[in-house]
Amino acid sequence: MRNTYQRSDRVSDIIKREVCDILFREVKDPRLSFITITSVDLAKDLRNAKIYYTSLKEAKELEEIKKSLKKAVGFVQGKLGKRVHLRYLPQLSFVYDTSLEYGNRMDRILNKIEEDLSEKEE
Repeated sequence: MRNTYQRSDRVSDIIKREVCDILFREVKDPRLSFITITSVDLAKDLRNAKIYYTSLKEAKELEEIKKSLKKAVGFVQGKLGKRVHLRYLPQLSFVYDTSLEYGNRMDRILNKIEEDLSEKEE
């Protein structure tokens, strides 16, 4: 039986761990201390990596975080190249992860429906 855990999945786990460490230990921008790396989506050919992040900051501050990440991507990629030994280092791009906001919105909708149903039963 073959292992279904693809090489790209293993490499994306390594990239996630190392990028988190680089951002929190080596990048000196205080705006980036309030982000959480949620996942890494790595292309099958290992050439491109989308790094998804989230933050509890407000929308105005999220723009500053986005600018800081865009500015730091070269530094992070250079440090990552020294830590992860691959033939081709993936091109990194940071993408804001909206799944937590979506999940919270769905949770509020479901709670509202539950409240409405309980009110109708009474």
